[in-house]
Amino acid sequence: MVEIEYAHFRNTYKILWLRYVYGVDLNTHCMKCLLGHNDKRVRGYINSLPPNMELEESRFYYLCGVDKDFNWNKNLHIPFVRSVGQEIVIDNEFVNIKILNARLIHIDTNYINWRLPQSRNRLFNTCRNWQFANMLASLPTVPQTPTQEQLGLFDK
Repeated sequence: MVEIEYAHFRNTYKILWLRYVYGVDLNTHCMKCLLGHNDKRVRGYINSLPPNMELEESRFYYLCGVDKDFNWNKNLHIPFVRSVGQEIVIDNEFVNIKILNARLIHIDTNYINWRLPQSRNRLFNTCRNWQFANMLASLPTVPQTPTQEQLGLFDK
């Protein structure tokens, strides 16, 4: 089981969420592009998470914090997957966190599908959530909402 042993936030996050991700929708950006549901224990303006917080089973997880002043450089992005015996330890200017039985996924913009019309929109191509969603979309087993590129002439 994935467990957040401790998490102390060093920044004030107006929006803070932990998402259990099962699919992607590349037609939108920010949290909505990651299909899934949020953990109700994680919300904005908190300084820390409950100790030894056990997480639900999920294929992918994403912990995201949006800076109170909407300064993108101060946002928090921690995408990860279950990996028994491994741990994530981050101690930086944003957070001091330890996640057990997990492996950090580094967001890589090389997976962006530049054929999508929205990829030319700065709100999309600079959004870390959307960048991560593109990474997941490259996996054949991840459910996706059809994009404009995938729809036929008579599809809705």
